[in-house]
Amino acid sequence: MSSAKINQEMESKYHSKLTGDSILVAGMLLLLVSVELFVISKILGATWEIASDFFYLYLIFFGLIVVVETIGCLRVRDSIKKHMFEFAYYD
Repeated sequence: MSSAKINQEMESKYHSKLTGDSILVAGMLLLLVSVELFVISKILGATWEIASDFFYLYLIFFGLIVVVETIGCLRVRDSIKKHMFEFAYYD
């Protein structure tokens, strides 16, 4: 086999594995957000009389957490994509 064919096969394999990793990263983000939404709903349910006046603060806090986690997950995916050939990540 020629080295071009091997490189093409390796690149195809790596990109399909990257797709799988991207799905895992998205699943991780979905799990994190759902757990945080559950925790915040429990907190709001238990303290609604007090928390109703400051509901917007809970929304801002939750939004900031989701934004930070999303940025982190995207950076993990970009790091994997950047270094997957360099470190022979999927071999």
